[in-house]
Amino acid sequence: MPIKRSGFQTSLDLPFNMPVRPLGDADLASMQFVLAEIAPEWSVELQGICAEEATLILLPDDGDDENGPSFVISRETYGFRLDQVHWDTMTEVGVFDSLTDVVSALRPRVAFCTAMAAPAGVTLH
Repeated sequence: MPIKRSGFQTSLDLPFNMPVRPLGDADLASMQFVLAEIAPEWSVELQGICAEEATLILLPDDGDDENGPSFVISRETYGFRLDQVHWDTMTEVGVFDSLTDVVSALRPRVAFCTAMAAPAGVTLH
């Protein structure tokens, strides 16, 4: 005779599936504040065809690859993904638990890009 336990059983092996809040206006405002502090000439945009596909796009002054890479922040079920886009090549920087962690990883990269930008009027060969 089989013995069956009554009630719901939990297991550490079962995945925990919790709805993830998509990126939105509050995240956009937060990133605008951060960029104003470290790279005021950069811009950030909230883009996507729907709320679930929303991404934050961080662009140098005119979006030109000569001025540095762009960065893309997307929301995944397991955290925030940060990618770098430069010369039509996307490179994953990492996946982070929070937007604060993304900012910590992004801050030195953007600061380096702004320090390396060519001054206006300089011809590159």
